[in-house]
Amino acid sequence: MTNLLQRLRLFRKNEEGYSSLEFVLVASTFLTGFFWIFEMGLLLTKEIMLERAVDMTVRELRLFSSPLFTHDYIKQKICDRALLLDDCDSSLLLELEVLDLNVGFTTPIACVDKENDITPVTTWEPGQRNEIVYMRACVVVFPMLSQAFAMFDDTAVTGIELFADTAFVNEPE
Repeated sequence: MTNLLQRLRLFRKNEEGYSSLEFVLVASTFLTGFFWIFEMGLLLTKEIMLERAVDMTVRELRLFSSPLFTHDYIKQKICDRALLLDDCDSSLLLELEVLDLNVGFTTPIACVDKENDITPVTTWEPGQRNEIVYMRACVVVFPMLSQAFAMFDDTAVTGIELFADTAFVNEPE
């Protein structure tokens, strides 16, 4: 027993490795904060790219309205313009609906459920001339950091939903 106490006293008096321990504590905290900031910036950039792609595609749709503008065509245009979205074709969900100003929009934005591999059914209603049309887009992106350091709990499997929406008027001929 005395041998164990003597060893503990020697261990407590030994000052070797203090700077390494301090470096590990400070560096890991600093790097975790840095990666959180980097991931948040990347997520915001992806959301801005989605907004930009939706706006550019809707502008083209509004100016050059044509029967060629189908759901798949618009989805492909948005995916081509949103450069940073991974697996855009399978994770982007579009919804187009004529907006009733008296009622508004009552349904929540639908997104692809990556955990259960479910793609919800959405409406695609281009509307007639002089009608206000509302487009909503949702894409699921996955965090860069592992679950241990992730800012968003339980998103490693389900992903993070990013939304973009816009409204436009079908121009008269």
